[in-house]
Amino acid sequence: MQAAYGEGGGPDPSLRQDVARLVTDARRDPTRVLLEGVHALKHAARFGATFDLVVTPALARLTTLLAELAPDVPVPDGTLELSRELWRELVPHELPSPALAVARRPRYDVGDVLAAPGRVVVLDRPRHLGNLGAVVRVAAAADAGGVLVLGGADPWHPTAVRAAAGLHFALPVANAADLPDPGATQPRPVVALHPDGDGATSTLPTDALLLVGTERGGLSDALLARADRRLRLPMREGVSSLNLATAVAAALYGAAPPPG
Repeated sequence: MQAAYGEGGGPDPSLRQDVARLVTDARRDPTRVLLEGVHALKHAARFGATFDLVVTPALARLTTLLAELAPDVPVPDGTLELSRELWRELVPHELPSPALAVARRPRYDVGDVLAAPGRVVVLDRPRHLGNLGAVVRVAAAADAGGVLVLGGADPWHPTAVRAAAGLHFALPVANAADLPDPGATQPRPVVALHPDGDGATSTLPTDALLLVGTERGGLSDALLARADRRLRLPMREGVSSLNLATAVAAALYGAAPPPG
């Protein structure tokens, strides 16, 4: 373990610069991902992440939290305990727990996601990064094969990773401009979540592509036309929609009992 102070008790300028550069660069580097909070750190570590940096303003507190929440995950080697001053410079907003890490992003592409065993969730141009991350968390918990995000939203944005509690490392997650032609990938049954569907969640195939649109606009016409069938989630009259992650959870968990 190290602290971000030199022998005289003052900040080590070189260490300050190195830590600040790693954190700043991770926010825009497509090969890195920023992990905020103990839950994101523990899941990333549990599912094999490689860390370039782990910092905390309270090493004893971080050690205690990991022992309580994840006894199988030790404090990563090389974790730095920073001064409160430097911590506030790196993390201007409040985190739920005292941990910040930079990890190497897995190199998943659309082919990796579509080739993954199990159901794959396809999100059609989601707008809210927090909802996107919550879908990744649900998909990992339900033992889905992967998550593919269509459109410009970055599923590895720090906001999405924070909402997923670092569970991006548990399954392939990638984005693409559009859903590839099925001729270019292994054929899978394509099921669209849609209010005009049949509502029979128990028949969702175990290798399905589950297409999910936004709360406001739903699926695009082009993507809806790709579906082999439509799946409806029954709702009380007068209720027009569900939160994105809630809808995905209902579809995945309604199709089969939770894993394990």
